[in-house]
Amino acid sequence: MMKPGITLSNTLAAVAGFFLASSMYGFDPLAFAGVAAGIALVIASACVANNMVDRDIDLRMKRTRGREVAAGNISMQNAFIYAVVLGISGFGSLALWTNWWTFALGVLAYVWYVVIYGIAKRKTPASTLIGAVCGALPPMAGYAAVTNNIDTVAFILFMMLIIWQMPHFYAIAMMRRDDYKKAGLPVWSVKYGMASTRKQIMRWVLAFLVVTPALAIVGATCDPYLLVMVGAGLYWAVQAMAYTDEPDEMWARRLFKSSIWVLLIMLFAIGIGGYI
Repeated sequence: MMKPGITLSNTLAAVAGFFLASSMYGFDPLAFAGVAAGIALVIASACVANNMVDRDIDLRMKRTRGREVAAGNISMQNAFIYAVVLGISGFGSLALWTNWWTFALGVLAYVWYVVIYGIAKRKTPASTLIGAVCGALPPMAGYAAVTNNIDTVAFILFMMLIIWQMPHFYAIAMMRRDDYKKAGLPVWSVKYGMASTRKQIMRWVLAFLVVTPALAIVGATCDPYLLVMVGAGLYWAVQAMAYTDEPDEMWARRLFKSSIWVLLIMLFAIGIGGYI
């Protein structure tokens, strides 16, 4: 129910933002503990809540019908208690060991994911972009835990994660198009077709290539970061443009796998980019 992949990737993004800020303002062990534990627990709680809210959708999708709440293996009452315990622990950690900027961003991400995105996914193909907002807040929160401020660097981190998520989740929408269609979810691939989704992916990948140097341009990172991220962006762009006659699902799967590698490289580069 905690969706370990989502919890881990978002926690790593928060940690990357924290280390970037620490390279400029110094490392605070208590704040780091608050970010690492607090963000992980808050995201885990939001994922449990999402299992509760989406149980009807999950039952209609082959990929998700086995989730514990949807399958009836865990009661709504027990899931609710679990979400509350995780949420109290997470927000308590943020309140005790970070600052109100980080706490507020945690609240915003939670409500946005569970409520706003929960509604949007049922209503509009723009839900991917709407959902990307909460997924882009962790690095900003990690950064703000050190700086106690939201500045230009924080917004660049936010935009980088927004843009990375779009081709990543559009690729999933292509891979799982039939599942989403069966569930009645109007994702882009269902609403506008595979060809349009491919074009969207390529546009967002090119946008990623443009925005990632911004951290170096504003002086938050050093030259090695720039070289690594330009290389990662070009690799992703080549993968996106290397479309032949392969099935759409196969192309999307290749782009999805590439996006995971790009994310890991990006978070590592952000985390150490200010130190080298």
